[in-house]
Amino acid sequence: MVAINPASTGRRRSASTYTVGRIFLRVLIWCLLVAFYTGVVKRQSTQPLLTHNNKSGGNNIISANSESSPPKDWSHCLETRTNETHADVAAGPRDKKEPLWLPAYPTSLPEGYSSFLTELTGLSSASKLYYRSSKTLKRCHNLNIKSGFDGVTCEIVHPIIPCKKPSPSAQAANFGNVVLVALRNPLTAFPSYHQEKAEKYHNVKGQVKIEEWISFRDQYVGNSTHSPLFQEWKEFILEWRNMEPYHVAMYLRHEEWADETKGVELVKKFAQVLSEEGFPIQYHGDDLACLWYKNIIQPILQKKKKHEDEGRYIPDYTAGQKDFLEAELEKFASEIDNSRPGDEQLRDILTAYVEDFK
Repeated sequence: MVAINPASTGRRRSASTYTVGRIFLRVLIWCLLVAFYTGVVKRQSTQPLLTHNNKSGGNNIISANSESSPPKDWSHCLETRTNETHADVAAGPRDKKEPLWLPAYPTSLPEGYSSFLTELTGLSSASKLYYRSSKTLKRCHNLNIKSGFDGVTCEIVHPIIPCKKPSPSAQAANFGNVVLVALRNPLTAFPSYHQEKAEKYHNVKGQVKIEEWISFRDQYVGNSTHSPLFQEWKEFILEWRNMEPYHVAMYLRHEEWADETKGVELVKKFAQVLSEEGFPIQYHGDDLACLWYKNIIQPILQKKKKHEDEGRYIPDYTAGQKDFLEAELEKFASEIDNSRPGDEQLRDILTAYVEDFK
């Protein structure tokens, strides 16, 4: 019979217990990791498809789908539709139809606006820029056109670039009575405006250096007590809100162009305003939504992907600058008193901009 050493037996039992304990601990850790990962994935799956950090001042402007509704399938919109411009539309009315003012704070209109408007109305000269001129074009008017449609909208940035001789109000006989005003949240408008000027006038390739943005921001966005850029942004809106003999028919909020729900509603109302003013509308219902998707959303998505691939930073502000802008926006909203057409919509937009800081 082999004698059993009690001490060695105890050591084997301890080793066995230790091994079982290690296995149990590993299994427990693995289960916890799986549970954590599953929770993260579940939480992420409920997040919007595309997000935007409202406080950042960045250029990501695409709004998200709500959690209650899945992303809409736009694949049918990629099918080619042949848009026929009818002879009576091309010829236009017997009397000359004047274009509408479209004051737009820089970078407030989406890049695809011109092509969108051309297809929407079936007019090749639908979108014009006030500052572009030639032997036959001046102040958004074709000098050879005596009847019919002479464009639909005339984009202008007055009073940022002052137009005094003659002023817009002095040109009332050459424009429609209603005005469409394009605006954008200062958080993203200011860095986008700075980037646009760098590309146009200084041949900058790619995003401006972050040091240049900070220098521009601190000089023109200002500090916690004064902001030259915000004052310019506010005066731009008030100039057109109060301008006689016109009235604002609609404020075109930049952020809504890229929102899957609000964007469709925006272009429907936009088309309605144009129709009421006597301009031809070639798209309706789902066709209009598809026109918006192809001409507005697709270019935005492509540009967003390009910027992500380039690794662009998100321009930001100091805490003092954010607090000042928020307070000024809130004050501005309180000053809109429903004394002018469009005031209710403008106040709602300003209030939404204040909420972006929360």
